[in-house]
Parts: sequence; C-alpha cells; structure tokens
Amino acid sequence: MIFTLYIFDNNGCCLFYKEWTRRRHLKMATDEEFKLMYGLIASIKSFVARLSPMELKEGFQSFGTDKYRLHFYESPTSIKFLMTSDLAAVSLKDLLMQIYLIYTETVCRNVLVPARGRMIDSQMFITRLETLVQQSPHFASKS
Repeated sequence: MIFTLYIFDNNGCCLFYKEWTRRRHLKMATDEEFKLMYGLIASIKSFVARLSPMELKEGFQSFGTDKYRLHFYESPTSIKFLMTSDLAAVSLKDLLMQIYLIYTETVCRNVLVPARGRMIDSQMFITRLETLVQQSPHFASKS
C-alpha cells in the first residue's frame, strides 16, 4: 500500500506532496514535516556514502521500519522523490523513475507551469501521477 509522495528540489523546497492512505497524521505544521523529511534524506545519504566500503553507483534507495518503508530516487538534476509504503513494497524505484518522467514531461518542459521553487499545481501532472500510482500493484496491497 502506498501512503505518501514527496518531491523536493535541490534546495530542500517541497515541490509536491500527496497523501493516499496515510494512517497517522503528525501534530506539526506541514512545512515542519517537509523540513524533517528533507533533513532525514540528506542525513541518510551522507551516512551511507561515508560508511560504504565501496564506491556507490546509486547510494541510498530505501529503508524500512517495523511499520513502513521509505523509498528514494534522486534524478540527475537533483530532484528528490520520496514515497512511503507498507512493508510489502520492497522496491518502488521503477515507480519513482516513472514519476520523474511524468514530472519532466508535464512540469519541466511545460512553459505554462511556473518556475522552479514553487509547489506543483499542474493538473496534467496530478492526473498522470494519480493514474500511474493507482495502477501500480503496490497501490492497494496489504501487508
């Protein structure tokens, strides 16, 4: 089951956030949650890179707790895609890469979408994202 999606730019600005089946809501402002998520990813990336016994091609891709798994994909342009899911979804890298392709087609290449650093409100992006995620075998899985 897929819970949430976050998209961050290379400066830590949250460009997009979507909840599907989030079971628990935090008692903090949304902006604070975004800062915590971005800080978590930055810390884990740094930790993994420093402790790796060999050169990493892709680095950190996911981690799990006893309740959820956080999946991570960083594009060549440093846009970061984070998705939370249940434990049944072992890897959502392919799905995150497909979301990146939708992002480049509907946001980056679209002159009608405002410049970077602002929340994405492109209806074309949202519609294609919803279709892709809901068609994923992990969308409604049960752990």
